[in-house]
Amino acid sequence: MNNRIQDIAPLLAEDFIDFEANSETKKKYSKLLTDNSKRLGLYLKYLPRLHDSWFIETKLTENIFATKLNDFTTHVFADALIKKKNLKINHDKLVFPIHIDFEIIDLTFNTVNDDGFIKEIERTEINEYLYEQILSIDEYEINLGLVVWENAENKPGKQILILMSVKNIRMTEFQDKAWDNLFGNKYTNYYKYFKSQLETGRYLSDQSLCEELIFEYDNKKIEEK
Repeated sequence: MNNRIQDIAPLLAEDFIDFEANSETKKKYSKLLTDNSKRLGLYLKYLPRLHDSWFIETKLTENIFATKLNDFTTHVFADALIKKKNLKINHDKLVFPIHIDFEIIDLTFNTVNDDGFIKEIERTEINEYLYEQILSIDEYEINLGLVVWENAENKPGKQILILMSVKNIRMTEFQDKAWDNLFGNKYTNYYKYFKSQLETGRYLSDQSLCEELIFEYDNKKIEEK
């Protein structure tokens, strides 16, 4: 069986080796996602938006890989709003949870060497979600790869490849509730505008871009008066 990352997960290979997937591979991947949007459900909305989100909690049982992430993009926008409006909110409170439950058939933790060969390892501590690729999908099974950051105690951190076969992916969003708890009603319209722009595919996982968005919304409010 071929176990090179450039062959089974080419869109993730560049995180480990000197490799870049060609345009045809990217085109086919886009079609795979589009054709299976219903099957992927809410998870599709977050591809690839979960990059840099950190794991608040993970739990692996025989049937479920349960994860709780701090949605990085919402965290960045909240941080930008606090800075722009000079709000007194502790940075440590900027937690916007999103839960992902992978209903697993099979799951392995792996390393990837300099030639791209994949080697299974024991489960290790992970603290950051980096990238994902849906490898194949049908009505019974979704195969995917996740690149995550390992931060095991007393060892240098490194990237880990998680390969999964799952029956379903269930996601639950808690960001709205977290936002309301932190900001109340005063900044709800900023948050709604932020979410509306995310829905268009606009990239907002950068603080300077979020600050531009806030400036844009403030100008929009002035024009409407």
